[in-house]
Amino acid sequence: MSAVETTSAGAGRIVHLLFGIVVAAGFMLPIAWLIAGSLRPGSEIFTSLDPLSIGSFIPPRPTLENFGSALGGSFRTGLINSFVVAGCTVVVALLVCAAAAFALSAMQWRGRDVVFALIVFSFLIPEEVVAIPLSAIFAQGGLQNTYTALIVPFVGNGMVIFLLRQFFLAIPRSLIEAAQIDGAGWLRIFLEIFLPLSRPALIAAGVIIFNGQWQAYLWPLLVTTRQDMFLAPITLALMVGENITDYGKIFAASTILSLIPAVILLGFQRFFIDSVAMSGVKE
Repeated sequence: MSAVETTSAGAGRIVHLLFGIVVAAGFMLPIAWLIAGSLRPGSEIFTSLDPLSIGSFIPPRPTLENFGSALGGSFRTGLINSFVVAGCTVVVALLVCAAAAFALSAMQWRGRDVVFALIVFSFLIPEEVVAIPLSAIFAQGGLQNTYTALIVPFVGNGMVIFLLRQFFLAIPRSLIEAAQIDGAGWLRIFLEIFLPLSRPALIAAGVIIFNGQWQAYLWPLLVTTRQDMFLAPITLALMVGENITDYGKIFAASTILSLIPAVILLGFQRFFIDSVAMSGVKE
């Protein structure tokens, strides 16, 4: 490679790097403003934008008072409910979805491909299409304002079943045959072979389920009417409807609500990437 080509390639990399930095900064600025707003008095949040300066994103006198105010009201109850609902949904949904994915990948039975096609079709249907009639069914069953109503509809996740099935297909068939020769049944094969080998996929699936439940708004709004059963997104929305809107409190609550799934996603990012890479490999 000539010196001219080397210089041109280096300049191209620098241009790509600068472009990536500009794009990343464009995405990060609203987040930085959100966090900065949560650390300054509510009366200063919007006035700090005129004129726009570095002080708009770095508060000169940061305070944690907004976080104390947010965590001292109904938002705290909403956070607790969200943790309970999301945590229980992850545990139950992983068991259900993993069992369904195992049946659709490792076991041979008539109509398997049809069932899988229906499952794929199910997660293509918008939530809004079925939410209202489904909420009416739960109301008739006396399940409003219960954790059951908040958890059960999210236990069967078509996207998670699809992800786990693709990962299970990458597990060599020879392991199943060897286990069957040793006298292992399907339940033992599922618990002792597939689940231990599928930890990255299970963690990635758990992150997907948690994130979906954490940001759920429409369904909890339809099946809960008591304030002590509201989830965090609903309690956050109710802050805007108060007579005197405390934007510092709203920004602090929004920061908490956004950082929790971000921290979880960053913590398990490696497993998420591994599961996506392995789901495309089939022995």
